[in-house]
This record gives sequence, structure tokens and C-alpha cells, in this order.
Amino acid sequence: MNRTAIRHAVQLGAMTVVCVLMPGCAADRGPSPTEQAQAQYQRGQYAQAQATAARAATTAGGAQRDMAHYMAGMSAYRLDNMAMAQRYLHVAAQSSDPSLAADARSTLGLIYSRQARFAEAADALLQSATLQKGEDRAQAFFYAGIAQQKLGRWPQARTSLLLARSTTRDRGLAHRVDQQLAVTGYTIQVGAFTERANASRAATSYAARARPLGLGNARVTPSTDARGRAVNLVQVGRYATFNAANAARIKLGDRSAVIVPLQR
Repeated sequence: MNRTAIRHAVQLGAMTVVCVLMPGCAADRGPSPTEQAQAQYQRGQYAQAQATAARAATTAGGAQRDMAHYMAGMSAYRLDNMAMAQRYLHVAAQSSDPSLAADARSTLGLIYSRQARFAEAADALLQSATLQKGEDRAQAFFYAGIAQQKLGRWPQARTSLLLARSTTRDRGLAHRVDQQLAVTGYTIQVGAFTERANASRAATSYAARARPLGLGNARVTPSTDARGRAVNLVQVGRYATFNAANAARIKLGDRSAVIVPLQR
């Protein structure tokens, strides 16, 4: 979804070309700080882009100000500084430019998802989807659907995912949507074994720990790894929401355990 930053770069470039053709236009003094930040971002110079855009955000006005906040936020996002990214993207999300506002909200939604703030993620992504078109719209619905699933809002999640499916023309995304539509809940995965006997022993051990804690039973689930080889997964419990599964994982006390989706 971050490819939209490049689209905004093209828009800025077009604005500069038009300005150059107008007598007395300020563009003959060279690119603006916001345009400089955009160019730095495109080159992967995210720290420089963030600093340049942050300065521009305090001096620019109108559309340039909104774009400066967007670029500062996107650069901070690339630098994995989520607090700074949110601060700038919140401003960009209020832009009168619907495209810019939509892109800012999409990235905010992804940030909230990373922070397990799924209700805020779903809201931001759905707001973005109403303003987006094409593949950006499909992706916004897709990630909103995932956030809704993690909240246990299964009917709403199905609607969002079906909207993503009907909008996209990307076969890869369509396949991912189909996989996500098969998700029915979450479980705690505590191990993966090539030998069934080893998996059974681990499941027996985890069952003895999980049952007294009210976490459900431990079981062995046949699966395949990334290379298509047979593997036996040891999983504990079945949970309707991601947060319920995470609370159970913490209660289980196994730091190596991960939360994975259940699929029908």
C-alpha cells in the first residue's frame, strides 16, 4: 500500500511543471522542501526525507503542508518509528485531498494492526477504502477484514474480505483473500515436528500444563512446511479472537509459542 507515496510524487512533479510554465512562479527557484523530501524518499533516504519533510511541515501551507506531514509520516514508518509516523499521519489523514487522506489512513490502519489496536485499525482502513479506488481499495478492505477477524467480528470481516475479492484484479491478492476467508479462529502453536511420535509426546506434555489453566486441549495437527514437506504441529486451544489467544499464550508461559489462525 506504500506504493501510493510514489503516486503523490508524480502529482507533485506535475504541479511543478505547470508552475514552471506560469510567469513569476516560485518553481523557478528550484524544488520545494516537500518535493526534496519526496525525492529523498524515492531514493530510499528515509532519515533525510523525514527530516526534510518535518521542517517543511512547520513552514508550508495548504496542500504542501499536508503532503509534508504525509512524507514525514511515511518516512518515519519506513524507519520503524511508529510513534512519530502516527503523529504526522494523523494530520495528513485530515487533508482535504481525499487521495492523500485515504493513503494516510491506510498506513495508520497498518500501524494500529501492528500494535494490536484492531478496532482502530479496522476503522481507519474502512475509512480509507471508501476513498480509494482499484487495488488500493482492495487492499484496504483486505487488511480491514483481517483486523475484524482478530476482533471476532466474523460477519463484518467476511463482508470486507468479499469486497476485497470483488475489487482486486491481482491474482496474488485474490488468493490471499481466499485463504483469509477460510480462517475460523486462532490457536496457540507451541511446536512443529517432522516425527509424529515427537509431536505426540510434546502434545501430552502441553496438555498437562494447559488443562489445569483452562486453556483447552493440546493436539497434533498434520500440515506442510514452506517447502511442502510433511510436518506435525502441536497446538493448544481454540479462540474466537486474537486477544483471547494472546491472553492464553501469556497464561501458558511459553515465550516461544506463537498465535496462528485456524482454517476450516
